[in-house]
Amino acid sequence: MARFFRIHPAVGIARVGNSPDEFFIGPEHPNQPPNFDLAQKKFLPFKDSQGRVKRQAARFRIFEYTVQNGVKSPLREVTAGSFDVTGIKWNVHLANRKAAFFKFDGQDGANGVWKGTRNAQVQGAAERERLLVIDPGLKSISGQSKPSVPLTNPNTNIPISTLGELRTDEKGRLLVLGGLGQASKTAQGKLIDDYVNNDHWFDDMSDGPVSAEITYTEGGKTLTAKLEGSEGAWLLVAPPDFGPAVGNVVRLFDTMWDVAVRSKEVPLPASDGFFDKGLFVRLKQQRADWNTATHSFQTYKPSFRLEVFPILERALGHRHVHNPEASKAFHATLAGVEQDLGSVASVKGQRLRKTIFNYLRDPFSATLEPLLMPKGLGDGYRDEAPDVGMQKGYFMTLTRVQYALLKRWSEGQFEEDWDAAKARAIDPDISPGGLDRAALENSVGGPFFPGIDCSWLVRQPELYAVPFRIKHSGTVFPTAAKLAIGPGFFSQQMALPWQADFYQCKKQFFDPKSFKKDSFQGDGMYHMWWAAHRPDDVYAKKGDLQMVPWTRSLDAVAEVDAKKPEIKNSAPEGTSAVEMAMYIQMQKNWWQLGFVINEGAAYFETQERSAPTAVASAGTGTAKAS
Repeated sequence: MARFFRIHPAVGIARVGNSPDEFFIGPEHPNQPPNFDLAQKKFLPFKDSQGRVKRQAARFRIFEYTVQNGVKSPLREVTAGSFDVTGIKWNVHLANRKAAFFKFDGQDGANGVWKGTRNAQVQGAAERERLLVIDPGLKSISGQSKPSVPLTNPNTNIPISTLGELRTDEKGRLLVLGGLGQASKTAQGKLIDDYVNNDHWFDDMSDGPVSAEITYTEGGKTLTAKLEGSEGAWLLVAPPDFGPAVGNVVRLFDTMWDVAVRSKEVPLPASDGFFDKGLFVRLKQQRADWNTATHSFQTYKPSFRLEVFPILERALGHRHVHNPEASKAFHATLAGVEQDLGSVASVKGQRLRKTIFNYLRDPFSATLEPLLMPKGLGDGYRDEAPDVGMQKGYFMTLTRVQYALLKRWSEGQFEEDWDAAKARAIDPDISPGGLDRAALENSVGGPFFPGIDCSWLVRQPELYAVPFRIKHSGTVFPTAAKLAIGPGFFSQQMALPWQADFYQCKKQFFDPKSFKKDSFQGDGMYHMWWAAHRPDDVYAKKGDLQMVPWTRSLDAVAEVDAKKPEIKNSAPEGTSAVEMAMYIQMQKNWWQLGFVINEGAAYFETQERSAPTAVASAGTGTAKAS
């Protein structure tokens, strides 16, 4: 009988950096922040000895599953030379299709019909492919600690040299490193003057499928298993996470979980025992209990420790990367009230639960109240809203499943399982489910305008072979755009170049008096975008009591540069000279920004560098199936 294998994580996350040699491996344990050493219990340096940002590598492993009574369940990790496995060949196909895709404009295209394309001056599918797409082709690697396989750009029309490289570790596991965070323009290109669409510009972000071919012996025969689709994986290459100590309120894990619970189009076969273990058991339970008419759970009781408390803690953590005084967010701490919040009978807990829930923005209603939580802007944001009026989605919401879980909690319908030690524990062992969670828990799941790691296309249920696993072929929007799933699918929707939106999506001031068609009470306040990855405000050093702007050093240069004629006279309508100067600063000097880490209760910015002799760091652990 043929053996069954799968690649984990299902979705790997690599992050760019301009250090050509040094890198760290992304989180491989739930609750583990990026570049956090479990043995030393501290963050390791994010910059090399020259102050350049290290890349985050994505590591992929292969796990064998047992098959009993037709149900496939995780068993053990396999490597070449173990358990009769004689060889593993890894295949990766990354691409960058940004310049050939449609223009990003909020929710334009959400119905599968877009208004316009980037670089519209290039006509014809073949010509657009030739002049606008970075596609190194399918690349393979096998063996242990092998020299890197470069993902060289063969397109000499485009001023980007590479999308990264493939490596293997000492066990033959796959390591994928993305690009160096570069962006460049052709001779026809102008200065960056838009936050998301700049013709003639290119960058080195990418994404694409990861597959493998395993050779093993059984009964004296040599057999081969090909892992792709529901057994394969996907890689996203994204910007650095400059706030690794702070979690996103809505993670990519939450967004994909939401799609799997609410969309029956996503296959969830009873024969897939992966969803019978750990936290993933709850996905099956939630899906069975979800009421599509009321957008709520009927009898499901969420775990306070696993499903409620983490949302609250991540929300409060944003006070370390966004000045709460400026946003009027009233963020404080949960210290000392966790037991009450996790107790059905606690009178104090009952009051707090209702108070917290009443501050949440309902994702199903059309409410546009700026004082509700999360204190962020959403997918439906529009610059022209003060003049033409708001639309639903102007402000950020939790996912529909997250909101429904907190609703059950507010009603006292939850599991009383609070345990402070378990809530923040990091399991040192490696497991299939843990790998899948760790990668996606440290990624941004919204808002998508356009986003950090990917955009709203990730919500399309037809993308998924099973929950969290992206198909390696097929289409989305089958009746409209028939958008092909393939290398570069997710990154094509993102800002071009990436640094422009990375600057633009800082906190934004909401002035209720500026809205002509909508009436709001109260004073103005700031709203966030993705402060957990791209901080708004920071404590410049440990022990500081006042926050300062994260981009303060770049801001100072941009203020001066904005007065230069070549910038001042080039700014188009709707873009100030200072904004243009800041786009340029971010494109050139993003790597000079600091990372927000914590030491205990102290959160602060660091520019710590590795010693000159430092080598790539990698987390290790004992593999187990769970």
